[in-house]
Amino acid sequence: MGQCLGRLDSGGRTPQHSVNFTPVAVPPPVTNRTYLQICDPPGSTSQGEQLTTNIENQGPPTRLLVAAIDLGTTFSGYAFSFRHEYLSDRLRISTNLWPHNNGMSMKAPTSILLDPEGEVKAFGYEAIKTFGDLAEYNQHVDYFFFNKFKMNLYQQGGLSTDFKLHDISGKTMLAVDVFTKVIWYLKQHLINRVKSLDSRIQLAPEDVQWVVTVPAIWDDKAKFFMRKAAEKAGIEGRNLTLALEPEAASLYCRYIPTYRTDLQGNAQTFDIFRPNTKYMVVDLGGGTVDITVHSVLESGALEEVHQPTGGYWGGSTVDNEFCALLVCIFGTDVYQEFQEKFTADVIDLFQEFDLKKRTFEPGKDAPLSIKLPASLIELYKMRSGEDIQEVLKNKFDQEIKIKRDKLQISPQVFIRLFNKSISSIVNHIQSLLEKNTVSGVSVLLLVGGYAESHVVRDAIVSHFPNLQIIHPPESSSTVLKGAVLFGHDPKAIVARVCKYTYGIAMMVPYKEGVSDPSKKRVINGEEICDDVFDVHLRVGEQVSLSENRTGKQYNVQSGQTHSLLEVYASSVPNPKYVTENWCTRLGSLVLEVPPNTQANDKIVVLLYYSGTELGVSALNPRTKQETKTYFDFLG
Repeated sequence: MGQCLGRLDSGGRTPQHSVNFTPVAVPPPVTNRTYLQICDPPGSTSQGEQLTTNIENQGPPTRLLVAAIDLGTTFSGYAFSFRHEYLSDRLRISTNLWPHNNGMSMKAPTSILLDPEGEVKAFGYEAIKTFGDLAEYNQHVDYFFFNKFKMNLYQQGGLSTDFKLHDISGKTMLAVDVFTKVIWYLKQHLINRVKSLDSRIQLAPEDVQWVVTVPAIWDDKAKFFMRKAAEKAGIEGRNLTLALEPEAASLYCRYIPTYRTDLQGNAQTFDIFRPNTKYMVVDLGGGTVDITVHSVLESGALEEVHQPTGGYWGGSTVDNEFCALLVCIFGTDVYQEFQEKFTADVIDLFQEFDLKKRTFEPGKDAPLSIKLPASLIELYKMRSGEDIQEVLKNKFDQEIKIKRDKLQISPQVFIRLFNKSISSIVNHIQSLLEKNTVSGVSVLLLVGGYAESHVVRDAIVSHFPNLQIIHPPESSSTVLKGAVLFGHDPKAIVARVCKYTYGIAMMVPYKEGVSDPSKKRVINGEEICDDVFDVHLRVGEQVSLSENRTGKQYNVQSGQTHSLLEVYASSVPNPKYVTENWCTRLGSLVLEVPPNTQANDKIVVLLYYSGTELGVSALNPRTKQETKTYFDFLG
């Protein structure tokens, strides 16, 4: 359901989360298309003339304004800076301050309230308050309230445009529409904020480069989905860049001075971004933990030395553990009824828990107090008929108590809520440090909102005493502000490591004793081998974003308006067939066939990294005519 605001499944269990994987821009419907057919085998020397595509100059042009939107699992916000500001002071980045009961913050909860017609009623703190006011008078029934829904893209296998989200009361809406409305709201809020700086300012679409952040561990299909939502929100594709969250944080931290103390106790500026330094960025978010490893080149540019990794171990994991604790205290039936009847109180309860989660300091003996909604306590008394104090004594041996309207949790029990998350994070970091490509890492850079938790930071420091652990100030905003820097300088990351092996399904001449007999087909009297995985990019391969890459040839039939290639990804470096268990179909690559194509013409296709996304180029080597192409990964 996207939140445990502790939503339980039909069996009374907290939601289970699984990793799916699979890439980028929604095309119009394709008609009269055909599969590209028999080509020479992969690695054959008879492929004829090939295309070498230089992608060095690809990327967004210089814009007047860079505007970034960070749509997080728990909190979201925006930031921006003008080009002249960037050139004079890279850290001169504007953000919005969202008011709430405890003051102001640079981000607001990822909560959106839609009216019965599906139009935006409120966002963030205002959405939570308005929904609570409506619920108090039972006027919320026809409204849609979505909260912490981003992780659905990470959990959903076979993501498509028909995928729907459930709001807090179970009503459904197309996921792409929910994401679109949040991006649209933040986009409009940002534009209005910029215009408030100067009433005469006029911004054409071409003046603004938009950057939307995504987790580095997201698959290409989820990235494609986010791009589609941003385009539906009114951001033109040519003005849009997707930034990987830990990369953005890394770029921002380059300009923040950190300090160490020398033997005499004097503070000295310490630059972890000096040439030949290798460091690990651990982006601790509300939903995911994203980890990348960067090396600093002599030029000061960064290169990725290991593909992004991570998992669903962020702050929401602790929320789920707290949810399970509440179920253990009050029982499944009572808690489910509490969720269904008092949704506004559920939201308030988890808002307070989130604050405690970030501010709790280990080492203190006093119990931690969380205010319980009166509705939950009264519902328990009404339904159970048991003395809650006696239940707590028997189950928790004085480690958990309820005094009046306060749930008092001992520090030991509260820290145990983090155990599942911390053990996953620490074990994963340890496994990465043991890899050859990661050897030499001397610094861990902890960023993201979950990094504000003292419990998490202390655990990482204690597990890795030989590493320098840096937690920059305002770590929750490093991704947001770093996304602005990435928009100004998208070539700051000059090389990335392939997360998967990417390739195209093809048919080749059948070879007895070499080809799989189950793949044997006969077409026009010729024996062919079907489902061959033709590799373009290989998992673990470091790809320079400025290098020349050579495409591969595929036959195309004349007389067709469109042809279709099936794009696959694999977790292994040398897949042979696309039907192997470790291979996943990403979607289609559609090529518009020029009308002057002749019977024996071939098309040279090149898959490459276009910034943070998979890109494609195609060309007819006979005519030197570029062929229009686009991906369809949600069809």
